[in-house]
Amino acid sequence: MLSVKNIEISYEGKPLLKDVSFTVDKDETICLLGPSGSGKSTLLRIIAGLEEPETGDVIWNGETLIHTPPHQRRFGLMFQDYALFPHRSVAENIAFGLRMQDRSKNEIQGRVRAALETINMSDFADRKVTELSGGEQQRVALARALAPEPRLLMLDEPLGALDRTLREQLSRELRRILRENKVPAIYVTHDQEEAFAIADRLLLLHDGVILQSGKPHEFYHHPRNVWVAKFFGLG
Repeated sequence: MLSVKNIEISYEGKPLLKDVSFTVDKDETICLLGPSGSGKSTLLRIIAGLEEPETGDVIWNGETLIHTPPHQRRFGLMFQDYALFPHRSVAENIAFGLRMQDRSKNEIQGRVRAALETINMSDFADRKVTELSGGEQQRVALARALAPEPRLLMLDEPLGALDRTLREQLSRELRRILRENKVPAIYVTHDQEEAFAIADRLLLLHDGVILQSGKPHEFYHHPRNVWVAKFFGLG
């Protein structure tokens, strides 16, 4: 599926990502976990095609994407601020990406209905997004990202603006939705509990380097070094 190879990029003359490589398998949800400034969001933007690395490659099923424009990569991207259109209804927001793909009217209506059912908001189709709670807006943003059936879904701190209780609830719901849609995903967060609730596999970034990769429980039982142990409160 996705292969990220030897990615390097600098910011203001200082290395931000240093020889980063990893893969994402079919139906797998990986989490890029790490403190602020570790390079998580920059890495996501490179995969999305919004930034170009100084060296390295982004490969999908054996085909390089490094010079492919973002809209041709067929990847979905969801940001922390959701970026919903305030003047459009819930259904119109979800339909936006489908219209950009020139889908037929009947197909758009069907995909929007299915997306609303997935997020348990079928009765909200005509509601203005400005009338929704933060958690409801998050669900709509997720449905909009999933509606065009992306090959890969990327989520950049999607629950960061919500309170702890709502984050815990929605992280469980996110995992369910990702499983049901069978879409591989890259999830960026600095929150350990959120990462453990959602990820099949964690990549722990620090100072632009992947310090450890593995199943969530492996980080507690087998931290690779002192910094990893301290990050998880084990040292």
